[in-house]
Parts: sequence; C-alpha cells; structure tokens
Amino acid sequence: MRFEIKEVLVAGDRVIVRGEVTGTPAGDLFGVPHTGQSFRIMAIDIQTVQDGKIARTYHVENWLSALGQLRAK
Repeated sequence: MRFEIKEVLVAGDRVIVRGEVTGTPAGDLFGVPHTGQSFRIMAIDIQTVQDGKIARTYHVENWLSALGQLRAK
C-alpha cells in the first residue's frame, strides 16, 4: 500500500489533509478473493491542533470503493 498526500489545507486550528491510498493486495482482502487487481481510494484527515499538538483527529478512507474495484472484472 502507498499513501500519497494530494492537498493540505489550514484553517484556524484545523488541518485538512486529502490523500490517496493505492495498492495491490497480496491475498484475499476483507473477503474479496485475490485477483491481482489494484485499487485507488481517497482518504481525508481533519485534525484540530491545540498548543502545537494534535488534539483531535477524524480519519476516513473509502474502503467500499476499494472492494468494488477489486471485484471488477
């Protein structure tokens, strides 16, 4: 798997990171049989910074999309 940062936005005490996750499973993944297919999904992180430290993080990755890509023929 590879994670690539595509964009970083700063607004006040918030940092938003838009990233992309790509990979090719070496075996079955979440019940989807290994086919050699690759996937590409988006990830979003929203972090609140207080006193120079990350105080709160929200992280979302679209794994449903990855599974759909791995099932595609």
